[in-house]
Amino acid sequence: MGGIFAIPAHRRFLPDLAAGLLARAGRDPLALARTLVLLPTRRAARGLQEAFVPLAGGGALLLPRMGALAGLSAEEAEDLALPALLDLPPAVSPARRQAVLAGFVAKVPTRLGGPATPDQAWRMAGALAAFLDEAALEGCDLDSLDGLAPENLAQHWQITLAVLKPIAAAWQAWLSEAGLSDIGARRVAVLRAQAEAWRQAPPSHPVVVAGIGAGGTIPAAVELLQAVKELPAGAIVLQDSAEPPQEALWEAIRAAPTHPFAGQARLLRALGVAPRDILPWGAEAPLPAAPPERAALLAAALRPAEADAPWRQPAPARWQAGLQGLSRLAAADAQAEAVAIALLLREALERPGARVALVTPDRDLARRVSAECARHGITADDSAGEPLAETPGAAFLRLLAAMVGARFAPVPLLACLKHPLAAGGMDRADWLAAVRRLELAALRGTRPAPGLEALRALGGADAAPLLDRLRDVLGDFAELPEAPPRRPAELLAAHVAAAERLAASADRAGPLRLYAGEEGEPLARHLADLAEALEEAPPIPPAAWPALFDALLEGPLAPSVRAVRGRGSDPHPRVAILGLLEARLGAFDRVVLAGLEEGVWPPQADAGPWMSRPMRRAFGLPEPEARIGRVAADFFTLAAASSEVVLSAARRRDGAPTVPARWLLRLEAFLSGQGGLALPESPAAGWAAALDRPAAVAPCARPAPAPPAALRPRRLSPSSARLLISDPYAFYAQQVLRLRPLPPLDEDAGAADFGEAVHAAMAGFLAALGPRWPGREAAEAAWAAASERALAAVGPRPALLAFWRPRLARIGAHVLAEEEAARRQGGVVATLTEASGRILLSRPLGTVELFARADRLDRLADGGWRILDVKTGTAPTKPQVLSGSHPQLPLEAAILEGGGFPGIAAGATVAALAYWRLTGATPPGELVRLPVATEAGEPLAEVARERLGALADRFLLGEAPFLSRPHPDKARRGFGEFDHLARVLEWAAAEENGG
Repeated sequence: MGGIFAIPAHRRFLPDLAAGLLARAGRDPLALARTLVLLPTRRAARGLQEAFVPLAGGGALLLPRMGALAGLSAEEAEDLALPALLDLPPAVSPARRQAVLAGFVAKVPTRLGGPATPDQAWRMAGALAAFLDEAALEGCDLDSLDGLAPENLAQHWQITLAVLKPIAAAWQAWLSEAGLSDIGARRVAVLRAQAEAWRQAPPSHPVVVAGIGAGGTIPAAVELLQAVKELPAGAIVLQDSAEPPQEALWEAIRAAPTHPFAGQARLLRALGVAPRDILPWGAEAPLPAAPPERAALLAAALRPAEADAPWRQPAPARWQAGLQGLSRLAAADAQAEAVAIALLLREALERPGARVALVTPDRDLARRVSAECARHGITADDSAGEPLAETPGAAFLRLLAAMVGARFAPVPLLACLKHPLAAGGMDRADWLAAVRRLELAALRGTRPAPGLEALRALGGADAAPLLDRLRDVLGDFAELPEAPPRRPAELLAAHVAAAERLAASADRAGPLRLYAGEEGEPLARHLADLAEALEEAPPIPPAAWPALFDALLEGPLAPSVRAVRGRGSDPHPRVAILGLLEARLGAFDRVVLAGLEEGVWPPQADAGPWMSRPMRRAFGLPEPEARIGRVAADFFTLAAASSEVVLSAARRRDGAPTVPARWLLRLEAFLSGQGGLALPESPAAGWAAALDRPAAVAPCARPAPAPPAALRPRRLSPSSARLLISDPYAFYAQQVLRLRPLPPLDEDAGAADFGEAVHAAMAGFLAALGPRWPGREAAEAAWAAASERALAAVGPRPALLAFWRPRLARIGAHVLAEEEAARRQGGVVATLTEASGRILLSRPLGTVELFARADRLDRLADGGWRILDVKTGTAPTKPQVLSGSHPQLPLEAAILEGGGFPGIAAGATVAALAYWRLTGATPPGELVRLPVATEAGEPLAEVARERLGALADRFLLGEAPFLSRPHPDKARRGFGEFDHLARVLEWAAAEENGG
């Protein structure tokens, strides 16, 4: 059995491997059970188990022992069951290692490239841990770091090396003191111990290492494979490359790190084996295989430039057969790609027994496809599962930290308190009702001052019970100040305790709710690991805890904990969503290779933050492009061995154009040179486009509700009249349906709020001023007092007050100058502020009330009145007032002349109309005077009264429908408060297109 074998690239590796193992076992039923098979991943081992089922012919089989070596994790190494493992120091846990390294990294000054925050230190420690593992696996000695950054390199690398050396030394000292070994070092020790054990006492049973090609070139793995090669019953089974065993060709492949079989070529050289010495495995499972011409086509297209003979010798007839079962999917963006892929998977399931898979390294695309599969009633088996940080329990913990870290700002506060797990020991419905009361009382509008006490001042009695309970629940986790520092382990304990109390409901304890479901156990286990690991971490500012906690949940500390399987129904047995590692050695009836874009698949060739390319080469680490070669091998084997293959790439991702993967570009270029051949286009993009396209588009008509007369209002104000003129439907929604939009959360300091403050300040100032000028000092004091009262009414919102106070001061200087001039010259005799008035309009069909609240009414020395309205935004222009689209001041004039304002007799005359624009900018104020009569000499008050009567006759007393935006030129600019209710964008587009 001994030797090095290859399974043809177009064959399904695991079924053929199983067929060969079964054939070599012969008639001895125990021979197969005595065989040890080592595979790249545990998923491959499970796949090999499944491959034996159809070969058993309905009978029973004693399967071989199987283990996984690709990940080389401590757990996988234990599968070898070495007695020598008892003599090796145990490996440090990943979380504890990262915590210790983060403490070392945190001591590096920022001027030397050190982290600025604890979460940055944690992430840098993760990168350092990966570097230490790589160095150990490649057999690099950390004592040889000296001289790796000569003076001709950038100073940055010299600084990095000066930082790396003491950290590496401190880490080794810590391991020695703790009696532990590093993870990568122990993996190497395990492999070398196994190799040595087999050399000293060769096993009598067969040992087969299968599928270890592209990733099997680290020295310890080569030693193990060399030992297997020398065993009497040892065998190494590789995936064939579909390339001829020409020495020059394989030398070119070995020198090209991005080639799919560069790793295998280097492995063969390390084992002292020439490609021509590889033997055929010689067994085939009775399963359909891909056409052999496809593997040859892919191999020719991906050849190194030094061996480009097929490129220079067109043979279209030869390569045409290789296109059978191969197609190209070009989607517009990631979402369109996901929809098309889900349809491809769904369509393939129509064939009985067909196994389909999506293979991609893009986790976002995998989640999108999983969601789209659910649309078709398919629960896909996603091998990566759901990241722990995105599970409900972990999200709840993150939201809690964000809420306290933001000092109970509205958005993070409501995000946490409305999370399904939040109940605070109450019935969930009662809790939500209390949260909504707090939201309406204190959180809508501009942001309140930070802290629970500020919310208590705004929310009053409605919010007090909830805020009291929240403070009790949070305990010592209610504040995360900048100082004094606290140990991360203490913060984690306080955080988790607060979360468990907040998650408690009236009938169920908090831990039972927080750790419920499939993701509950991994979350609890991960938090326990973190609690132990963070005992090694140095104190941090408590305010940095939310960002650090996010980093603690994101890092790849323990793959068995970091991700959990999807919740809900059982996954479909014939549909899988796989990452590259999980998909190795797999072959399917239809496979979609997606995310084939530069930067995704293949990834960027990043040298990492700790060493430059020359430094890596001098240190003995492989070139960064070797990783591209490994993922290229995944692409080649999957594309060559699956019956149907769809190569998918989106033209845009995250709004930016993409570059197709180099393998796609090379394949398309190669085919183009073979007489104009091309990859067939997959029809799935068209399916996706048609999926949500209706057979006929029937947009809604412009809404025109016509309620009965009894439901129509009988009162109008100038502002509602203006709304009725510009957009009757908005008037209907506001005055008939009584709809009012809630202020947004964390609303910016808007014009309306500032206008209210200016109006309040003006009203208070004028009330204190009186009809005569009291002197400059008294007037200044009156303005200061009035403006402070207006700002105090805003509530505890420091940011808002800091922004508005100087603007009010500039407005005050302008107002004082104007008022002094008006009163000293005797122009203004008396002033009424915030005066409310009303008159009745008798119409043939009924009576309508017109009411208004005038900002200011000034009685002039000649007996006439001036109506003045304060504006903090843009004031209406003279043409707008004369046309009737802005009827406020003319209607107030009609009320005044009709005796509608208290203290003003009927028959009084309006001598002046004006807008006083007060912005606090440059200039701080401006008086906009308007005429009191039309150009034809008609009094504006009479004209406005008649126009309003006609409007009332039509809409309030009549039966006219409230049409949406009948006069676009008179409508308010932008998107109105009720335009979404009127579906303006839908019917407007239809009308523009003639629909």
